[in-house]
Amino acid sequence: MKRKNYWFLFAILLLSLTSLSQGQNMTPDNSSSEERKTMSWNPQPSSPQDSDDQPIRVITHLNESDYKELLDINDNFIRETGIQVEIKNIPDTDAYRQLTAALEVGEGPDVMLVNSPWIRSLASSGYILPAESYQSSTTGSDVISPILQMLEWNGYQWGIPLDMDPYVLVWQAHALQTIGIPEIPQAGKEWKDLLVKQENRKDKKLIALPAGDAYAFAALMGVMGTDPGNPTNEGLESLSKLRPGIQFIETGKMQEAWTSLKDEGLVMIAMSASSAAKERKGNGMLELRLPEQLYADNPFLLRGRSYAVSAQVQHPQNAADWIAYMTSDKSQRLWSDTTGYLPVLKEMYQEDQFQWLQQPVHLDRLLKPTDGGTEASALQSKWDVFSKAAKLLLTGKSTEQEYREALEGRPKEKTSNE
Repeated sequence: MKRKNYWFLFAILLLSLTSLSQGQNMTPDNSSSEERKTMSWNPQPSSPQDSDDQPIRVITHLNESDYKELLDINDNFIRETGIQVEIKNIPDTDAYRQLTAALEVGEGPDVMLVNSPWIRSLASSGYILPAESYQSSTTGSDVISPILQMLEWNGYQWGIPLDMDPYVLVWQAHALQTIGIPEIPQAGKEWKDLLVKQENRKDKKLIALPAGDAYAFAALMGVMGTDPGNPTNEGLESLSKLRPGIQFIETGKMQEAWTSLKDEGLVMIAMSASSAAKERKGNGMLELRLPEQLYADNPFLLRGRSYAVSAQVQHPQNAADWIAYMTSDKSQRLWSDTTGYLPVLKEMYQEDQFQWLQQPVHLDRLLKPTDGGTEASALQSKWDVFSKAAKLLLTGKSTEQEYREALEGRPKEKTSNE
């Protein structure tokens, strides 16, 4: 009888040990957090059979013409490598929400081409991989420094830049000379001299700005030497004097303003670099100036696009090869020549390298290393406030003091008559 009890107890003990062993297999990974981070940064490629059968999945956020050009370059990649690529474009204004919603439920792409300012947010949310995990060289020594600032977070670079499309001032050189200004004015006294000359032009406008476009407002202030987020009293005074000489371009009226510039009715127009490249063809009297200091201090105003690899990537090596091809010197030349967007590689701006571009944009400050941090600039953090305040100031609906108070976050005091 005792022997039977021993066998019964032995069976219960064996079942208990088996159950305990199964329970341990269900616990979280006991490896260190650093080991787990390394594993997530270096995803294992799919099996050869899967890599051969399944294409790279790419999501882009482009307008129709840019998307068509990207497809053409992608076709070259497919022909040369045999690697298949499926590209889906989301041109909608809520593209960021659509993309993050797909990533949230594990249905994201292998690669995404998005606005560069999105990169930091995607990285902090854990949606993308550090660039060093799929690119052998991401130090960025050959990329314009402010562009890289937008792509850095937590000590790492999280995207591979493709282009930039900052606002520029397009000047009518002959019209400027006609009013007595021999060269495009720099900030300070030269701008004051231009404003004095403008007073004698009576009803003629000096500059055209796209109506309600905060990027154009910021570019104008930058060219005048005024910090949009923290202007001096002298800078605001100059803006006030300029107000009567501003023509606001309504939607669909850009061509009329452009014709006025070519006919010397206007002296300058603020527009994106890509638009200027398309409009400027064949007119040597039009010169471009880019407010470099403004963009060095506020990289987000450069409005570039960058590639990033999803943390859900299925074919990391193919994805890395595709990005390397799309950002190669050859592809960048095709992209810039067709779209008008400016390249981000410093070597493209060397005198013997830059001649192939359609517009002679001369960079100096932006090509130098930057000492700035990677945090968002003060202007970026209050961009919506600036957009509204600048519009009111430039249209004469607010004073310089009200503009400053708005940027400082001080509410307008109501009078007894309000």
